[in-house]
Amino acid sequence: MKRRCVVVVCLVLLISLFFTGCSGSDGDIPLQTPAMTMPTGQATTTPTPSITVTQKPTSTSTATPRPAGAVCSPLQDIKPSDLHKITSQGFTPPAPYKDDGHPAVDLAFFTFKELPSMIGHPVQSILPGIVSLVIHDRYPYGNAVLIETPIENISAIWLNSLALPTAIPQENLELIRPCDSDPVFQGMVPIKWNADAKSVYVLYAHLLEIPTVRFGDIVNCGQEIGAVGNTGNSAAEHLHLEARIGPADARFGTLAMYTPDATIEERYSYCIWTTSGRFQPFNPVMLWEQEP
Repeated sequence: MKRRCVVVVCLVLLISLFFTGCSGSDGDIPLQTPAMTMPTGQATTTPTPSITVTQKPTSTSTATPRPAGAVCSPLQDIKPSDLHKITSQGFTPPAPYKDDGHPAVDLAFFTFKELPSMIGHPVQSILPGIVSLVIHDRYPYGNAVLIETPIENISAIWLNSLALPTAIPQENLELIRPCDSDPVFQGMVPIKWNADAKSVYVLYAHLLEIPTVRFGDIVNCGQEIGAVGNTGNSAAEHLHLEARIGPADARFGTLAMYTPDATIEERYSYCIWTTSGRFQPFNPVMLWEQEP
């Protein structure tokens, strides 16, 4: 009899524990659900730093270039006063509306002072400005970058000391139109620029690789923009430094000429840059020889 009582009591205890455990676990499930959502809430804060980083280049590209108070050397660790020692070809002005002469200076050396070679030597912007064009290995300039400096950013004293070319009268430009009158370029979309303002454009050509800057970047005087190379129409490594004055905010897209793979758009842009008379070349040496 005692054994039956013990068995009955044990069965009652087991049954009560069973039902108590099930109801306890059912009540615990809703309590665990909010805890599982906590990592999701934390994850939404993770992308915040990357969003602020990607917005910085946008604000920088819309900034205004600094005023040009002095010229910087186009080659790192070589003073402007020493550039005449490594000038391999000087400036020869082209005839009006012609793509001849040599509208630039070429800087080259095999060894110079403690520098063992020119290939890969850092190239710097000689003026502050904005990147107007980046060329990716197109003939004749190879890898190149064009940097624009608004004329109002150059001091009046310095500007007056430069023997800049006299602007061709507008009526002459409209009359001759060597590019737009060429049947090859009929129907081309005109290149956009601001005819009410002037800028100085400096082209750095034959660079070793694609320039490290991009279209719209603000560039400081002395900022590295690439390295000396031998791309494009070049027999040996050198820096082709070409300066022109013309209407502001010109948008060429790209430049190429003299090869079968050059597109009509590239040829038209090259024609406007070199022979239209709107972008007149001048000797860039004046920029550091006439520095205020």
